[in-house]
Amino acid sequence: GADTAEVKKLFQNDLAGTIAKYSIIQNARLYRDHIAVAVSSAPVNRVVAAQAADELLNIIGIDTSFVLYPDGDRVIVSARSIGEVNVQVILEKLGGGGNAAAAGGQIPDKSLTQVAQELAQAIDRYLDS
Repeated sequence: GADTAEVKKLFQNDLAGTIAKYSIIQNARLYRDHIAVAVSSAPVNRVVAAQAADELLNIIGIDTSFVLYPDGDRVIVSARSIGEVNVQVILEKLGGGGNAAAAGGQIPDKSLTQVAQELAQAIDRYLDS
């Protein structure tokens, strides 16, 4: 009995947030055939980053996603999974946490490049174990 138009309105974003989300998605790269990793060099809203991580899972063949962006002197990571990959275990290696399907982390005093490299290593260790 829910009004679908009203539900749709609840999940609307403003134009700037929508553009930011799709900019993140546009920068995503495929890692190990089924993992999307998107690195934004500009700070973004946490909700927008989480939505981008969710949206990446709507792409056929992608079952895990990671979005990284700077926030002052730290790098924020938002991760999602709809498959066998447990993003919590991967992000725990970087100091983050969450659950198997949704996890995040705040990594201080490292560059985006450093965190992206550490993330790739953590993914490799997880998948190769």
